[in-house]
Amino acid sequence: DRSAIYHVVSRIVGRDFLLDAQCKEQFVRYMRMYEAFCGVRVLTYCIMTNHFHILVEIPPKCDRHLSDEALIERLKVLYSKEYVDQVRLHLELLAKAIHPEGRAAHAELRERYTRRMWDLGLFMKTLKQRFSTWYNKKHGRRGTLWEARYKSVLVENGYAARTMAAYIELNPVRAGMVEDPKAYRWCGYAEAVAGGQLARNGLMRILSELDSDTAVDGWSGARDITKYDWRAVAQRYRLILFEDGASYDGRAEIAQQQRRGFSEAQWKKEQEREGKLSIAEIARCQSRYFVEGAVLGSREWVNEVIEGIKGDFLSESRKTLSSKMRGSLDGCGLWSMRKLE
Repeated sequence: DRSAIYHVVSRIVGRDFLLDAQCKEQFVRYMRMYEAFCGVRVLTYCIMTNHFHILVEIPPKCDRHLSDEALIERLKVLYSKEYVDQVRLHLELLAKAIHPEGRAAHAELRERYTRRMWDLGLFMKTLKQRFSTWYNKKHGRRGTLWEARYKSVLVENGYAARTMAAYIELNPVRAGMVEDPKAYRWCGYAEAVAGGQLARNGLMRILSELDSDTAVDGWSGARDITKYDWRAVAQRYRLILFEDGASYDGRAEIAQQQRRGFSEAQWKKEQEREGKLSIAEIARCQSRYFVEGAVLGSREWVNEVIEGIKGDFLSESRKTLSSKMRGSLDGCGLWSMRKLE
């Protein structure tokens, strides 16, 4: 039973540029609020003016248990002190019940809140609805704010997750809004550089290596991210961003191809390591693989996921499994399932 990592993206209706600085700040506040309540983990994110990206990890079922005390702490995130005190008192009384009816009532009261936790769909639905209500009230408007529900891509832990994180962080650079992702305050990297512990934990989780021989649940990554030195992680991640965000293509046959991003001089200035594997090659892949695919990861992992959902979400007769991402080098190692059939 392993955790699952998803890249989710949602756009403003009409793709209008409605999200100003205040709106982005409010969205991040709500995102952190519901992250805490729902028991999911935001690994990184980027809030743009007409859409947002979130890389979120959902815990495995074996980690989905809360004591009454822990449940009360979660409720404090969303509810008033008076309301939480009432729920606490009710739980305490029902927990002492001897008769089966009392125990059933205790479980039912807990279920009223826990059924909204550890679920990607409910996390996204609640976050978007709460922000829409705030936005419409502030601007005196009515109606839907979002173009559609949201798009999601299931991402394999490790190389694919690190690659997806870099893609998300580089959105404002690609859009020409900033020259350096640390200057765009509404993304996980900038929050981490500014000292945000949740953002730092997310990036350390992304870069932590799972030991396949000892990892059991996959939720906590290296299990103890406190053993990681944030300064070292930050340096490593910054180099990844600059490699992945280069504005030129290093391959000789298309060396003249330019795109918005870091110049060769900027890239070389940031480059302090030699001989280490880079994730820059996948930056040439078209962005649709990151927002419209269904599954992304190594070939073996993608095929395993597809086989596991046949019959429920896929036709049993489906023969095509994973396909290599177009535009990637032979050594890229990332494969995708493009759509459900």
